[in-house]
Amino acid sequence: MMAMYTYDEEADALYVLFVAEEDAVISRTDEISERVHADRDRTGTLVGIEILHPRRGLELGPIQEQLGINLRVPFTFAA
Repeated sequence: MMAMYTYDEEADALYVLFVAEEDAVISRTDEISERVHADRDRTGTLVGIEILHPRRGLELGPIQEQLGINLRVPFTFAA
């Protein structure tokens, strides 16, 4: 399954879901950085990530490396 992206313009928050929405059962959230949070299921599998304030810019390399993912945000954010 391809990742599903949702963006809340008012909150300036991007969510990337890596599983089917009906399978998204979140057991814990890990703080990767002040602006990035990773949701995991009960086995520790990554369900999704939340990126706060993506319009401010964000270096994806360290996030991808830490989570072991290949993340491509398919759009840009106007400042």
